Amino acid sequence: MHPTPAAPRFVLRNLPLAARLTLALFLISTGIGYVAALVQLHFQHASPGNALPTPDDAVNIFHGQVGKPVSQLERLLTTGETAAWNGTGSMAAAFTTKSSDWKKQLRSLEKKGQPAEAEQELRRQRDGERLAVIEWIKSGAAKSEFEADAFTMPAALSDQPVTEDYVAKNDAGERVVKIKSIITDRCVRCHSASDGEDAKASEFPLNTYEQIKPRVSATTSSAMSLTKLAQTTHVHLLGFSMLYGLTGLILAFSSYPAVFRVVVCPLPLLAQVADISFWWLARLPEPYGPEFARLIAVSGGVVAVGLLLHIVFSLFDLFGGKGKFVLALLFGGVIAGGVLVHRSGFVDNFLTQERAGTEATK
Repeated sequence: MHPTPAAPRFVLRNLPLAARLTLALFLISTGIGYVAALVQLHFQHASPGNALPTPDDAVNIFHGQVGKPVSQLERLLTTGETAAWNGTGSMAAAFTTKSSDWKKQLRSLEKKGQPAEAEQELRRQRDGERLAVIEWIKSGAAKSEFEADAFTMPAALSDQPVTEDYVAKNDAGERVVKIKSIITDRCVRCHSASDGEDAKASEFPLNTYEQIKPRVSATTSSAMSLTKLAQTTHVHLLGFSMLYGLTGLILAFSSYPAVFRVVVCPLPLLAQVADISFWWLARLPEPYGPEFARLIAVSGGVVAVGLLLHIVFSLFDLFGGKGKFVLALLFGGVIAGGVLVHRSGFVDNFLTQERAGTEATK
């Protein structure tokens, strides 16, 4: 008796054209969506001037600042304005572009005859306010200075301009800054227990010293809260696992050699598990936590490469010669567009301006 020949293996090319077109558009949409996620990652976590988070950024996000106790409010005021406008990003813009009277004061200075220098001058004054609050925090955030609305500026900032409304002289003739008034005008207008302008910010009132005190007390970590870390883990493990599973299954039914499919199809899923494991291991004490945090950039890169392989190889296996030619033109257009954008200097200029804006707030 002759052995029964094995049934031919089902591959993507066996699907009807409509099904293959649907899968192709799904893969392309996934690629575009992942690029959008990288853009969001830049604005949410990358330090100004960097396209994506660096290993040091990962340490700050998942482990916290190494060896430098810092309070939440100090961290929010020293982080550049380009960071996310929230409790884990930056609040420096509360003194400038997001302050209630920014446009009014800017127009007032422009009318004095030097519009080109108006914003620069206004920023120097507002930086004086912000730096005064930071120095008050660093000096111990004394309740007496807050309630008296008088903080003596350190000698190092004696020449720093501060908005006139917040400057006075004490009995000894020393220059003092009205810390309570600054916090009320720049922070409490949103962070108010009763009528804050921002409903979310109102959940964290700063009306009284007792409410401010926990925010100005130095902590050992600026890392993402455990609550947010657990939420992010949940979203990634459920949402992205489904995405990588679908793209991996599509590639699994391609005509490529089995050894290639066995290695590449589950790659993003395995890398994602390692990536999220590093998120949690980064919470370990030094020196182990920071080292695990730095590995996040590596595991995240493997996830990206794995997904790219899923998309590119699956797309080319879906179609014959004509389809491959169309795909080659499509990818060629994407590459050419990327080269043009790079040569235009748009991205480099944006990152340079972002870095310069951050340095101006320091």
